Formats: sequence, structure tokens, C-alpha cells
Amino acid sequence: MALNKSKQVLANLIQAYDMITEIARSGYDDEELKDWFVNQSLHSQEKSNECIKKLNDIFSIDYNSDSAKKQVIKSGSDVEVLVNHMDGMKGSTATIKSYSIPSMRSDITMMDGMEIKNHKWLTNDEVKLK
Repeated sequence: MALNKSKQVLANLIQAYDMITEIARSGYDDEELKDWFVNQSLHSQEKSNECIKKLNDIFSIDYNSDSAKKQVIKSGSDVEVLVNHMDGMKGSTATIKSYSIPSMRSDITMMDGMEIKNHKWLTNDEVKLK
């Protein structure tokens, strides 16, 4: 597997585990299942931390730093769109909002200036970091 792809896979896993944590926390108000949701949240936080450590150990990338956005695609990153799902999309700029592996939701500013909010979905091979 190419190193750049491995970096991106680790970043995707981190975001997926972070989503699981957020979803599990939304169940904390269910008294009957609260303990189970807490355990799921803690487990996904541990897995996310393992991936963050692996990303740093292998690629020397601190996932939580601002410079990480330049090395992996994560929420908040600006990317260039490489595909033309709609006229004017190719070459436009998108800001990644969230992942749903293996695709992402984004806000896109089209080449003509038109803005698309919460576009679903672009995949990793359809964008490149700016």
C-alpha cells in the first residue's frame, strides 16, 4: 500500500472512531443502556488514540496540529475537486465537513462562485489537498 494512502486510511479511521464516540455519547441519556454506551465511547476513544499514535510514530504527523491538514484529509481541510459530477465542479474548492468512510461530506465553492452546502459525497480519489 502506498504510504500516502496509508496516511489517509489512518486519518479516516480516526474520524470514524471519533464519529462512533460522538454517536455513543448521544445515548448517555438512556439510563438502561448508559453503561453500554459509555463503554462503546471509551473503546472508540482508545482506538482513535491508537491510530493517532500510529500516524505520529510512522509518519511523524501530529493529527491534532494545524499542519496535519496539509498531510491528510480531515474535517476542515480545503481540497481541490478533481471530478465533474456537475458542470463547474472540477477544479473547484471544497471544505471537508465530515467523513462517512470511504466518502466525505463537503461544502463546495464551484468555479463560477456558486456555493453548495453539505454536498454528498466525494471520495478520497476525487479530491486532492490544497
